[in-house]
Amino acid sequence: MEKPPPEKFNFISLSIFFFCIALFSCAEDKIDAPEAQANIVFDFEDEKNPAQRLSVFVAVVSNVRRVENVSASHGEYFWKIENPVLFQSREKSWAGHMHLSPPPNLEKFPRGEYSFECVDAAGNSAQGNFFVDYDENLFGEFLSENFSGGKWSERIAVYSEIGELLHFDENKKNQSDEKIFHEIKDSKFLRHIYQSQNVICLGPKIFKEGVDENGQ
Repeated sequence: MEKPPPEKFNFISLSIFFFCIALFSCAEDKIDAPEAQANIVFDFEDEKNPAQRLSVFVAVVSNVRRVENVSASHGEYFWKIENPVLFQSREKSWAGHMHLSPPPNLEKFPRGEYSFECVDAAGNSAQGNFFVDYDENLFGEFLSENFSGGKWSERIAVYSEIGELLHFDENKKNQSDEKIFHEIKDSKFLRHIYQSQNVICLGPKIFKEGVDENGQ
């Protein structure tokens, strides 16, 4: 499994949960995972040909000892997440991974319905479905004007020289990139991030004036 890149997009705080449950009936032991949150991510490392990845998290609302693994499939393609990331949000426990890659023989994820399965340490499992959809035109050249209008929301992520996330929020004051660099101490580069429903686009890195991609 691929390791996440140096810059970590902390949309939510992650916490590890250990489930210690004793003396439950068979009905109570069953795992319940009624939904999955899936986001398709376009990562523009430069102005063209974005890398694509899939973020999948399954909501676990029943009492489970520990989520053992989460898997997703679409036709002949299959992804298995061992030791998934666990966190709490919206009064639910979520398990999954943020950096699934397209199938080895493809450069992008197939669009359509996917199936998921969540398995706990006792061998109980739950299944469900989610959808992956996106505009094929997003694979073209990155143009910020393509993300204007009411369809897309915009946030800005600001990083240090070593890729540490320093700031992530909406640009409520409509500040220029130069103004943001000036106000955030130790900032070296930023990225504009656009989202429309379950599609997220990470714009190319914009470096602080006088600083190149090598931090010099």
